Amino acid sequence: MNTVYKLKKALYGLKQAPCAWYSKIEAHFFKDGFHKRKILIACLYVDDLIFTRNNTLISNNFKRFMMDDLEITDLAKMHYFLGIEVVQSSIGISISQKKYL
Repeated sequence: MNTVYKLKKALYGLKQAPCAWYSKIEAHFFKDGFHKRKILIACLYVDDLIFTRNNTLISNNFKRFMMDDLEITDLAKMHYFLGIEVVQSSIGISISQKKYL
């Protein structure tokens, strides 16, 4: 067989998958014209994305922007991320790994 197939999408687990995902996310940020004056911090690890901001409007725009073109699910307030328990309250945010103790 002398056929060569071109892969249009990076496969999860391959070395190029994180690079492909980062390139796609970066293109989305610049396409929508995000500015540096308003703060949006996004943490991306493989296929998990969390973010925080200093402006509610930018948060809503970011979620809508991401959901329009990508298949993402908004899980509301974070409870666990990468094995770390996150508890959010009116006095602050605390993190722990007590399940590993």
